[in-house]
Amino acid sequence: MAATPDLTVYLAVHSLPDEQGAARERPVGTAAMMLMPHLTYDCRPSAFIEAVVVSYAHRRRGVARLLVQQALDDARAASCRKVQLLSHKRHADDGAHELYRRLGFTAEAEGFRLYL
Repeated sequence: MAATPDLTVYLAVHSLPDEQGAARERPVGTAAMMLMPHLTYDCRPSAFIEAVVVSYAHRRRGVARLLVQQALDDARAASCRKVQLLSHKRHADDGAHELYRRLGFTAEAEGFRLYL
């Protein structure tokens, strides 16, 4: 993944002191964003956000919001014209889709997927 151009993987960590008082970091959330050149939109790139995942113990604490907000900030800095975020239908009732709406996303397309 590190060798993939225009891919950014975001990692949220939670720091806890260990027994000696040193900080011990544990991953609690991820998101990924890929930039793609685009022929329309004045040739400005599009951003695709996927894999927004937060551990169960850290949900509803703003972790996903911070991850997606950082990706959006980076998309703006890259002059993206469009950002597409994919989220499975099963997340319609667990708060994920509501979070994306509050961040400015609108559900506007039917998606299709083919696993190879």
